[in-house]
Amino acid sequence: MKMPGLRRIRPGRICLSVSVIGLFLVSVPESSAQGPPIQTDTALITGFSVAARSFLQVIEKSGDLPGGEEGRLSAKMLPIMLPYQIRPNHLVLIAAMPYMDMDLKIKNGPTLSNSGWGDLRLLAEYNLYQKDAPRLTTRAILIGGVKLSTAEDDKSGLPPPMQLGTGSTDYTVGTAVSRIGHRLGYYSDLKYTIKNKGNGYEFGDTLNYDLAVGYRLLPGIYESYPAKQLNLFLELNGLYAQKDRSNGQKVHDSGGHSLFLSPGIQFIPLKTALFEASVQIPIFQDLNGDQLKTDYTYLIGFRWLLY
Repeated sequence: MKMPGLRRIRPGRICLSVSVIGLFLVSVPESSAQGPPIQTDTALITGFSVAARSFLQVIEKSGDLPGGEEGRLSAKMLPIMLPYQIRPNHLVLIAAMPYMDMDLKIKNGPTLSNSGWGDLRLLAEYNLYQKDAPRLTTRAILIGGVKLSTAEDDKSGLPPPMQLGTGSTDYTVGTAVSRIGHRLGYYSDLKYTIKNKGNGYEFGDTLNYDLAVGYRLLPGIYESYPAKQLNLFLELNGLYAQKDRSNGQKVHDSGGHSLFLSPGIQFIPLKTALFEASVQIPIFQDLNGDQLKTDYTYLIGFRWLLY
């Protein structure tokens, strides 16, 4: 069954949806300490050695498939992300691989399913700029990454968007800027991903842009440091995708622009542990042709400092 216009599940917002630097209480004066945003990259590279992050992300989509058929897609992703500090407080390398489970239910038709490990992604983040002042820090980083073709990408009977991998090597470049003062933090990032062809199919290049505001609800003032911390976040997460190509021809039912409003909450019980949850609500979706639209996504996860 051919449905080349079905939009690819993009765990690349691994999220990433998702930087793992600045993993816990960031290395700024304690009066300004705050955890990192949930969906947006942070520019604060901290002095840890080895850490881990994972979360369960659930994506629900529905609407018209190419050809006018109605469908509903339920996808679950469980990425494992391992950052390693190459140069203290300056350069971090991150390896990430998602486990995915996807079910596409077609009205008056079959249900297509696939599950397994997705492609391996390697991401490097380098500290470009740092300026610290009392109760205030401003940072900027450079982001570069590559996605390798490590997952199964030719399972019989499934269109390209339902495959675990893309069969291509893709490249990402971008930047992130963060500014934290007292109990408020402001974060932004911009990332462009160049997609290449695999198995005769080429997903469109993507531009991710994110803005986030974080507020340290508790404690208002540190009586001891570190202390249990509760943070609230409100984020805007945007994705613009060019049209896909199949055998050199543009796929009409692909590409477009989506914008999500993402409130979230984060609890830090220890300096080495962090728990978080976030929901993404679509506020703008301008997709080309017949495509499934996102109803909502949510994630629940943790971050853990190993040593």
